[in-house]
Amino acid sequence: MMNKLFYIPIVLVSLLFSTGKALYGEESVKRKLIILSIDGFPGYYAGEDSREWSSLHYLPELAGKSAFSNKVRSTFPTLTYPAHTTMITGVDPFLHGIFYNNPYDPESKLKGDWFWYDSDIRVKTIFDFAKEANLKTANLYWPVTVGANIDFSIPQFWSSKTEDDRKILSALSTPGLYKFLKKKTKSYVGEFTGDIEKIESALALWEAKSPDLMLVYSTDLDTFHHTHGVSSGRAFEKLKTIDKLVGKMIAKLDLWNRNDLAFLIVSDHGFKRVDGICYPNVVLSQNNLVGKNQKKKPYQFKSLGGSAVLLDNSEENSRKASRSTPVDKISSLVSSACPGVKVLKEKSDTLLGETHAFFETSLILYSENNSVFSESFRPTKPYRATNPVYYNHGFLPGDSDMETISIFYTPGAKPEPIENLNQVLMRSCNWLGISCKPGESRNFEE
Repeated sequence: MMNKLFYIPIVLVSLLFSTGKALYGEESVKRKLIILSIDGFPGYYAGEDSREWSSLHYLPELAGKSAFSNKVRSTFPTLTYPAHTTMITGVDPFLHGIFYNNPYDPESKLKGDWFWYDSDIRVKTIFDFAKEANLKTANLYWPVTVGANIDFSIPQFWSSKTEDDRKILSALSTPGLYKFLKKKTKSYVGEFTGDIEKIESALALWEAKSPDLMLVYSTDLDTFHHTHGVSSGRAFEKLKTIDKLVGKMIAKLDLWNRNDLAFLIVSDHGFKRVDGICYPNVVLSQNNLVGKNQKKKPYQFKSLGGSAVLLDNSEENSRKASRSTPVDKISSLVSSACPGVKVLKEKSDTLLGETHAFFETSLILYSENNSVFSESFRPTKPYRATNPVYYNHGFLPGDSDMETISIFYTPGAKPEPIENLNQVLMRSCNWLGISCKPGESRNFEE
Protein backbone atom coordinates (compact mmCIF):
# COMPACT_ATOMS: atom_id res chain seq x y z
CA MET A 1 0.00 0.00 0.00
CA MET A 2 2.78 2.39 0.87
CA ASN A 3 4.50 1.69 -2.44
CA LYS A 4 1.33 2.46 -4.42
CA LEU A 5 0.74 5.77 -2.59
CA PHE A 6 4.31 6.77 -3.20
CA TYR A 7 4.08 5.84 -6.88
CA ILE A 8 1.05 8.04 -7.71
CA PRO A 9 2.66 11.44 -6.95
CA ILE A 10 5.79 10.45 -8.87
CA VAL A 11 3.71 9.63 -11.92
CA LEU A 12 1.76 12.89 -11.53
CA VAL A 13 4.93 14.97 -11.40
CA SER A 14 6.32 13.17 -14.45
CA LEU A 15 3.16 13.86 -16.41
CA LEU A 16 3.19 17.53 -15.47
CA PHE A 17 6.75 17.97 -16.65
CA SER A 18 6.27 15.93 -19.80
CA THR A 19 3.51 18.31 -20.94
CA GLY A 20 5.71 21.36 -20.41
CA LYS A 21 4.13 22.37 -17.10
CA ALA A 22 5.82 22.11 -13.72
CA LEU A 23 4.28 22.40 -10.28
CA TYR A 24 3.08 25.83 -9.09
CA GLY A 25 2.51 26.91 -12.70
CA GLU A 26 6.22 27.14 -13.60
CA GLU A 27 7.21 26.18 -17.12
CA SER A 28 9.83 23.56 -17.92
CA VAL A 29 9.98 24.32 -21.65
CA LYS A 30 13.05 25.91 -23.16
CA ARG A 31 12.33 29.57 -23.69
CA LYS A 32 12.86 31.40 -26.96
CA LEU A 33 12.93 35.08 -27.88
CA ILE A 34 12.48 37.17 -31.01
CA ILE A 35 13.49 40.85 -30.96
CA LEU A 36 12.19 43.04 -33.78
CA SER A 37 13.52 46.57 -34.14
CA ILE A 38 11.39 49.05 -36.09
CA ASP A 39 13.90 51.80 -36.84
CA GLY A 40 12.75 55.38 -36.21
CA PHE A 41 9.43 54.76 -34.42
CA PRO A 42 8.57 57.94 -32.48
CA GLY A 43 6.95 57.39 -29.11
CA TYR A 44 4.33 60.01 -29.88
CA TYR A 45 3.00 57.77 -32.67
CA ALA A 46 1.71 55.50 -29.88
CA GLY A 47 0.16 58.25 -27.77
CA GLU A 48 -3.44 58.12 -26.55
CA ASP A 49 -4.62 60.73 -29.06
CA SER A 50 -2.42 59.54 -31.92
CA ARG A 51 -4.06 59.29 -35.33
CA GLU A 52 -1.38 56.79 -36.32
CA TRP A 53 -1.89 54.45 -33.36
CA SER A 54 -5.69 54.46 -33.60
CA SER A 55 -5.43 53.47 -37.28
CA LEU A 56 -3.33 50.37 -36.56
CA HIS A 57 -4.54 46.95 -35.46
CA TYR A 58 -1.80 44.48 -34.59
CA LEU A 59 0.69 46.71 -32.79
CA PRO A 60 -1.93 48.13 -30.38
CA GLU A 61 -3.34 44.64 -29.80
CA LEU A 62 0.13 43.33 -29.01
CA ALA A 63 0.84 46.31 -26.77
CA GLY A 64 -2.37 45.64 -24.83
CA LYS A 65 -1.16 42.13 -24.01
CA SER A 66 2.40 43.20 -23.25
CA ALA A 67 4.62 45.37 -21.09
CA PHE A 68 4.36 48.55 -23.15
CA SER A 69 5.91 52.02 -23.09
CA ASN A 70 5.97 54.89 -25.57
CA LYS A 71 8.38 56.89 -23.39
CA VAL A 72 11.53 54.81 -23.92
CA ARG A 73 14.69 56.87 -23.54
CA SER A 74 17.31 56.45 -26.24
CA THR A 75 21.10 56.78 -26.02
CA PHE A 76 23.45 59.66 -26.65
CA PRO A 77 23.78 60.10 -29.53
CA THR A 78 20.25 59.20 -30.64
CA LEU A 79 21.54 57.48 -33.76
CA THR A 80 20.78 54.04 -35.17
CA TYR A 81 24.06 52.20 -34.67
CA PRO A 82 24.90 53.47 -31.16
CA ALA A 83 21.33 52.79 -30.03
CA HIS A 84 21.13 49.28 -31.49
CA THR A 85 24.46 48.38 -29.93
CA THR A 86 23.23 49.67 -26.56
CA MET A 87 20.23 47.34 -26.86
CA ILE A 88 22.41 44.25 -27.22
CA THR A 89 25.15 45.25 -24.73
CA GLY A 90 23.17 47.02 -22.01
CA VAL A 91 25.64 49.92 -21.85
CA ASP A 92 26.04 53.36 -23.37
CA PRO A 93 28.22 54.17 -26.40
CA PHE A 94 31.11 55.47 -24.31
CA LEU A 95 31.49 51.90 -23.02
CA HIS A 96 30.54 49.73 -25.99
CA GLY A 97 32.54 51.82 -28.49
CA ILE A 98 30.02 52.43 -31.29
CA PHE A 99 29.97 56.21 -30.84
CA TYR A 100 28.35 57.15 -34.15
CA ASN A 101 26.85 55.57 -37.26
CA ASN A 102 30.05 56.31 -39.17
CA PRO A 103 33.63 56.18 -37.85
CA TYR A 104 35.24 59.58 -37.35
CA ASP A 105 36.90 60.28 -40.70
CA PRO A 106 38.23 63.86 -40.90
CA GLU A 107 40.24 63.19 -44.06
CA SER A 108 37.42 61.31 -45.85
CA LYS A 109 39.46 58.17 -46.37
CA LEU A 110 36.67 55.70 -45.56
CA LYS A 111 34.29 56.85 -48.30
CA GLY A 112 31.18 56.77 -46.12
CA ASP A 113 31.75 53.47 -44.32
CA TRP A 114 29.59 52.69 -41.30
CA PHE A 115 30.34 50.82 -38.08
CA TRP A 116 29.41 47.51 -39.67
CA TYR A 117 31.79 45.20 -37.82
CA ASP A 118 31.08 43.26 -34.64
CA SER A 119 34.79 43.46 -33.76
CA ASP A 120 34.38 47.20 -33.10
CA ILE A 121 32.13 46.46 -30.12
CA ARG A 122 34.28 46.51 -26.99
CA VAL A 123 32.01 44.52 -24.69
CA LYS A 124 30.03 41.30 -24.88
CA THR A 125 26.70 41.30 -26.70
CA ILE A 126 23.57 39.24 -26.20
CA PHE A 127 24.84 36.96 -28.96
CA ASP A 128 28.01 36.30 -26.94
CA PHE A 129 26.06 35.53 -23.76
CA ALA A 130 23.64 33.31 -25.67
CA LYS A 131 26.48 31.33 -27.23
CA GLU A 132 28.08 30.87 -23.81
CA ALA A 133 24.77 29.36 -22.69
CA ASN A 134 24.75 27.03 -25.74
CA LEU A 135 21.72 28.72 -27.28
CA LYS A 136 21.18 28.70 -31.02
CA THR A 137 21.26 32.27 -32.40
CA ALA A 138 20.01 33.97 -35.55
CA ASN A 139 20.24 37.47 -37.02
CA LEU A 140 18.38 39.12 -39.85
CA TYR A 141 20.06 42.44 -40.72
CA TRP A 142 20.77 43.75 -37.19
CA PRO A 143 23.34 46.59 -37.27
CA VAL A 144 27.00 46.04 -36.30
CA THR A 145 26.95 42.26 -36.79
CA VAL A 146 29.39 41.63 -39.65
CA GLY A 147 31.69 38.87 -38.41
CA ALA A 148 29.71 38.21 -35.21
CA ASN A 149 29.65 34.73 -33.67
CA ILE A 150 26.05 33.94 -34.66
CA ASP A 151 24.84 30.55 -35.88
CA PHE A 152 22.70 31.91 -38.71
CA SER A 153 23.37 35.50 -39.71
CA ILE A 154 22.67 37.99 -42.47
CA PRO A 155 24.28 41.22 -41.19
CA GLN A 156 23.52 44.73 -42.32
CA PHE A 157 26.00 45.87 -44.94
CA TRP A 158 25.88 47.75 -48.21
CA SER A 159 28.18 49.27 -50.78
CA SER A 160 26.12 50.73 -53.60
CA LYS A 161 22.57 50.13 -52.35
CA THR A 162 21.89 48.25 -55.56
CA GLU A 163 21.34 44.59 -56.36
CA ASP A 164 25.10 44.19 -56.75
CA ASP A 165 25.27 44.35 -52.94
CA ARG A 166 23.69 40.91 -52.72
CA LYS A 167 27.01 39.30 -53.74
CA ILE A 168 28.83 41.01 -50.88
CA LEU A 169 26.06 40.34 -48.39
CA SER A 170 25.92 36.68 -49.40
CA ALA A 171 29.67 36.40 -48.79
CA LEU A 172 29.40 38.08 -45.38
CA SER A 173 26.47 35.93 -44.25
CA THR A 174 26.54 32.41 -42.82
CA PRO A 175 27.66 30.19 -45.74
CA GLY A 176 24.71 29.19 -47.86
CA LEU A 177 22.11 31.08 -45.81
CA TYR A 178 21.56 33.99 -48.20
CA LYS A 179 20.85 31.71 -51.15
CA PHE A 180 18.76 29.39 -48.98
CA LEU A 181 16.45 32.23 -47.89
CA LYS A 182 16.28 33.55 -51.44
CA LYS A 183 15.04 30.14 -52.58
CA LYS A 184 12.51 30.00 -49.74
CA THR A 185 11.11 33.53 -50.14
CA LYS A 186 11.82 34.30 -53.83
CA SER A 187 13.29 37.66 -52.75
CA TYR A 188 16.58 39.17 -51.59
CA VAL A 189 17.48 40.89 -48.36
CA GLY A 190 19.52 44.09 -48.54
CA GLU A 191 19.58 47.85 -48.33
CA PHE A 192 17.91 47.86 -51.73
CA THR A 193 14.93 45.83 -50.47
CA GLY A 194 12.28 46.69 -47.90
CA ASP A 195 10.66 45.39 -44.74
CA ILE A 196 8.43 42.91 -46.55
CA GLU A 197 11.48 41.01 -47.78
CA LYS A 198 13.17 41.23 -44.39
CA ILE A 199 10.18 39.95 -42.41
CA GLU A 200 9.49 37.18 -44.92
CA SER A 201 13.13 36.11 -44.69
CA ALA A 202 13.09 36.28 -40.89
CA LEU A 203 10.05 34.00 -40.75
CA ALA A 204 11.66 31.57 -43.19
CA LEU A 205 14.83 31.58 -41.08
CA TRP A 206 12.83 30.94 -37.91
CA GLU A 207 10.90 28.07 -39.46
CA ALA A 208 13.96 26.42 -40.97
CA LYS A 209 16.49 26.79 -38.16
CA SER A 210 14.36 27.12 -34.99
CA PRO A 211 16.81 29.39 -33.11
CA ASP A 212 16.49 30.13 -29.41
CA LEU A 213 17.24 33.82 -30.00
CA MET A 214 16.59 35.75 -33.19
CA LEU A 215 17.07 39.48 -33.82
CA VAL A 216 15.38 41.18 -36.78
CA TYR A 217 15.91 44.75 -37.99
CA SER A 218 13.46 46.67 -40.21
CA THR A 219 14.44 49.90 -41.94
CA ASP A 220 11.54 51.31 -43.94
CA LEU A 221 9.87 53.58 -41.37
CA ASP A 222 13.10 55.46 -40.67
CA THR A 223 13.79 55.82 -44.39
CA PHE A 224 10.32 57.20 -45.12
CA HIS A 225 10.52 59.64 -42.21
CA HIS A 226 13.77 61.04 -43.59
CA THR A 227 12.56 61.26 -47.16
CA HIS A 228 8.88 62.15 -46.75
CA GLY A 229 8.46 63.41 -43.19
CA VAL A 230 6.79 62.28 -39.99
CA SER A 231 3.00 61.83 -40.34
CA SER A 232 3.27 62.20 -44.10
CA GLY A 233 0.98 60.11 -46.27
CA ARG A 234 3.86 57.93 -47.48
CA ALA A 235 5.17 57.31 -43.95
CA PHE A 236 1.65 56.57 -42.70
CA GLU A 237 1.13 53.94 -45.40
CA LYS A 238 4.47 52.39 -44.57
CA LEU A 239 3.53 52.27 -40.89
CA LYS A 240 0.32 50.41 -41.75
CA THR A 241 2.35 47.95 -43.82
CA ILE A 242 4.63 47.31 -40.86
CA ASP A 243 1.59 46.79 -38.64
CA LYS A 244 0.32 44.11 -41.04
CA LEU A 245 3.76 42.48 -41.08
CA VAL A 246 3.71 42.31 -37.28
CA GLY A 247 0.30 40.67 -37.54
CA LYS A 248 1.72 38.16 -39.99
CA MET A 249 4.56 37.38 -37.59
CA ILE A 250 2.12 36.83 -34.72
CA ALA A 251 0.04 34.44 -36.84
CA LYS A 252 2.97 32.53 -38.33
CA LEU A 253 4.61 32.15 -34.93
CA ASP A 254 1.29 31.08 -33.35
CA LEU A 255 2.31 33.48 -30.62
CA TRP A 256 -0.86 33.48 -28.51
CA ASN A 257 -0.87 29.68 -28.21
CA ARG A 258 2.75 29.21 -27.15
CA ASN A 259 4.19 29.17 -23.65
CA ASP A 260 7.84 29.20 -24.73
CA LEU A 261 8.14 32.25 -27.01
CA ALA A 262 8.49 35.91 -26.07
CA PHE A 263 8.31 38.71 -28.64
CA LEU A 264 10.01 42.06 -28.05
CA ILE A 265 9.41 45.01 -30.36
CA VAL A 266 11.64 48.01 -29.78
CA SER A 267 12.99 51.02 -31.65
CA ASP A 268 16.07 53.21 -31.47
CA HIS A 269 14.91 56.84 -31.58
CA GLY A 270 12.13 59.23 -32.44
CA PHE A 271 12.01 62.09 -34.95
CA LYS A 272 11.89 65.86 -34.69
CA ARG A 273 11.00 68.62 -37.15
CA VAL A 274 14.03 70.53 -38.45
CA ASP A 275 13.70 74.28 -39.02
CA GLY A 276 17.34 75.26 -39.52
CA ILE A 277 20.86 74.03 -40.24
CA CYS A 278 23.97 75.22 -38.40
CA TYR A 279 27.42 74.83 -40.00
CA PRO A 280 29.83 75.06 -37.05
CA ASN A 281 32.86 74.15 -39.19
CA VAL A 282 32.14 77.21 -41.32
CA VAL A 283 32.39 79.26 -38.13
CA LEU A 284 35.81 77.71 -37.45
CA SER A 285 36.99 78.41 -40.99
CA GLN A 286 35.69 81.98 -41.19
CA ASN A 287 37.41 82.84 -37.92
CA ASN A 288 40.74 81.30 -39.00
CA LEU A 289 40.59 78.71 -36.22
CA VAL A 290 41.42 75.73 -38.46
CA GLY A 291 43.23 77.28 -41.43
CA LYS A 292 41.18 77.87 -44.57
CA ASN A 293 43.59 76.04 -46.90
CA GLN A 294 44.82 73.45 -44.43
CA LYS A 295 44.05 69.95 -45.68
CA LYS A 296 44.17 68.36 -42.26
CA LYS A 297 42.33 70.48 -39.74
CA PRO A 298 43.61 70.44 -36.14
CA TYR A 299 40.04 69.86 -34.98
CA GLN A 300 36.54 70.00 -36.39
CA PHE A 301 32.91 69.34 -35.55
CA LYS A 302 31.29 65.99 -36.23
CA SER A 303 27.56 66.16 -36.78
CA LEU A 304 25.24 63.83 -34.89
CA GLY A 305 22.13 65.26 -36.51
CA GLY A 306 20.46 67.33 -33.80
CA SER A 307 23.72 67.69 -31.89
CA ALA A 308 27.42 67.96 -32.69
CA VAL A 309 30.76 67.35 -30.99
CA LEU A 310 34.13 69.03 -31.42
CA LEU A 311 36.84 66.43 -32.02
CA ASP A 312 40.61 66.64 -32.11
CA ASN A 313 42.25 65.35 -35.28
CA SER A 314 45.65 64.72 -33.73
CA GLU A 315 44.89 61.08 -33.05
CA GLU A 316 42.66 58.52 -34.72
CA ASN A 317 39.06 58.43 -33.47
CA SER A 318 39.78 61.00 -30.76
CA ARG A 319 36.64 61.90 -28.84
CA LYS A 320 38.00 64.81 -26.83
CA ALA A 321 39.12 68.29 -27.67
CA SER A 322 42.79 68.79 -26.81
CA ARG A 323 43.85 71.22 -24.09
CA SER A 324 45.14 73.63 -26.71
CA THR A 325 41.73 73.93 -28.37
CA PRO A 326 40.10 77.32 -27.64
CA VAL A 327 36.85 75.73 -26.49
CA ASP A 328 35.39 78.86 -24.84
CA LYS A 329 36.05 81.01 -27.91
CA ILE A 330 34.56 78.42 -30.25
CA SER A 331 31.49 78.06 -28.04
CA SER A 332 30.86 81.79 -28.08
CA LEU A 333 31.34 82.13 -31.85
CA VAL A 334 29.05 79.24 -32.78
CA SER A 335 26.33 80.30 -30.33
CA SER A 336 26.38 83.79 -31.83
CA ALA A 337 26.33 82.56 -35.43
CA CYS A 338 23.56 79.96 -35.09
CA PRO A 339 20.26 81.03 -33.48
CA GLY A 340 19.12 78.82 -30.65
CA VAL A 341 22.31 76.76 -30.54
CA LYS A 342 23.55 76.02 -27.03
CA VAL A 343 26.69 74.47 -25.56
CA LEU A 344 26.33 71.59 -23.13
CA LYS A 345 28.57 72.42 -20.20
CA GLU A 346 30.93 69.88 -18.69
CA LYS A 347 29.17 67.33 -16.45
CA SER A 348 25.75 68.82 -17.25
CA ASP A 349 23.68 65.64 -17.33
CA THR A 350 20.08 66.87 -17.25
CA LEU A 351 19.71 66.31 -20.99
CA LEU A 352 22.20 63.50 -21.45
CA GLY A 353 21.32 61.34 -18.47
CA GLU A 354 24.15 59.08 -17.41
CA THR A 355 25.92 59.25 -20.77
CA HIS A 356 27.70 62.57 -20.26
CA ALA A 357 30.90 60.74 -19.31
CA PHE A 358 31.33 59.81 -22.99
CA PHE A 359 32.16 63.40 -23.93
CA GLU A 360 33.18 64.64 -20.50
CA THR A 361 35.69 67.26 -21.72
CA SER A 362 34.46 67.77 -25.29
CA LEU A 363 32.35 70.60 -26.63
CA ILE A 364 28.81 69.45 -27.33
CA LEU A 365 26.38 71.56 -29.33
CA TYR A 366 22.63 71.19 -29.27
CA SER A 367 19.69 73.28 -30.38
CA GLU A 368 16.70 74.79 -28.63
CA ASN A 369 14.96 75.76 -31.86
CA ASN A 370 14.90 72.54 -33.91
CA SER A 371 18.19 73.07 -35.70
CA VAL A 372 20.52 70.33 -36.90
CA PHE A 373 24.25 70.47 -37.58
CA SER A 374 26.22 69.86 -40.76
CA GLU A 375 29.94 69.03 -41.00
CA SER A 376 30.36 70.89 -44.29
CA PHE A 377 32.97 73.65 -44.67
CA ARG A 378 31.52 74.81 -48.01
CA PRO A 379 28.58 77.15 -47.24
CA THR A 380 29.26 80.88 -47.19
CA LYS A 381 26.97 81.43 -44.22
CA PRO A 382 27.05 79.51 -40.92
CA TYR A 383 23.29 79.15 -40.62
CA ARG A 384 20.24 78.86 -42.85
CA ALA A 385 16.56 78.12 -42.37
CA THR A 386 15.25 74.94 -43.96
CA ASN A 387 12.77 75.30 -46.78
CA PRO A 388 10.87 73.08 -46.77
CA VAL A 389 11.22 71.71 -43.25
CA TYR A 390 12.16 68.06 -42.83
CA TYR A 391 12.63 65.59 -39.96
CA ASN A 392 15.70 64.12 -38.31
CA HIS A 393 17.03 62.65 -35.07
CA GLY A 394 20.34 62.88 -33.21
CA PHE A 395 18.93 65.36 -30.69
CA LEU A 396 19.74 64.87 -27.03
CA PRO A 397 18.00 61.88 -25.38
CA GLY A 398 16.31 64.21 -22.88
CA ASP A 399 14.26 65.63 -25.76
CA SER A 400 10.78 64.06 -25.61
CA ASP A 401 10.65 63.86 -29.43
CA MET A 402 13.52 61.36 -29.27
CA GLU A 403 11.52 58.96 -27.08
CA THR A 404 10.55 55.69 -28.72
CA ILE A 405 8.58 52.50 -27.97
CA SER A 406 8.95 49.05 -26.45
CA ILE A 407 6.42 46.22 -26.54
CA PHE A 408 7.49 43.10 -24.63
CA TYR A 409 5.10 40.18 -24.90
CA THR A 410 5.78 37.22 -22.61
CA PRO A 411 3.45 34.28 -21.97
CA GLY A 412 1.98 34.62 -18.51
CA ALA A 413 2.72 37.56 -16.23
CA LYS A 414 3.83 40.84 -17.79
CA PRO A 415 7.33 42.08 -16.90
CA GLU A 416 8.01 45.72 -16.06
CA PRO A 417 7.96 47.98 -19.14
CA ILE A 418 11.30 48.78 -20.74
CA GLU A 419 11.85 52.52 -20.22
CA ASN A 420 15.47 52.80 -21.35
CA LEU A 421 17.32 51.10 -24.21
CA ASN A 422 19.98 49.98 -21.73
CA GLN A 423 17.38 47.67 -20.19
CA VAL A 424 16.81 45.60 -23.34
CA LEU A 425 19.76 43.27 -22.70
CA MET A 426 18.93 42.24 -19.15
CA ARG A 427 15.17 41.91 -19.75
CA SER A 428 15.98 39.62 -22.68
CA CYS A 429 18.53 37.59 -20.74
CA ASN A 430 16.17 37.23 -17.76
CA TRP A 431 13.47 35.81 -20.01
CA LEU A 432 15.90 33.39 -21.63
CA GLY A 433 17.26 32.39 -18.23
CA ILE A 434 20.88 33.05 -19.16
CA SER A 435 23.62 34.88 -17.28
CA CYS A 436 24.50 38.29 -18.75
CA LYS A 437 26.72 41.04 -17.39
CA PRO A 438 26.42 44.45 -19.10
CA GLY A 439 29.81 45.94 -19.91
CA GLU A 440 31.78 42.70 -19.57
CA SER A 441 34.92 42.97 -21.69
CA ARG A 442 35.30 40.68 -24.65
CA ASN A 443 39.08 40.49 -24.20
CA PHE A 444 39.85 40.05 -27.87
CA GLU A 445 43.25 38.52 -28.45
CA GLU A 446 45.64 40.71 -30.42
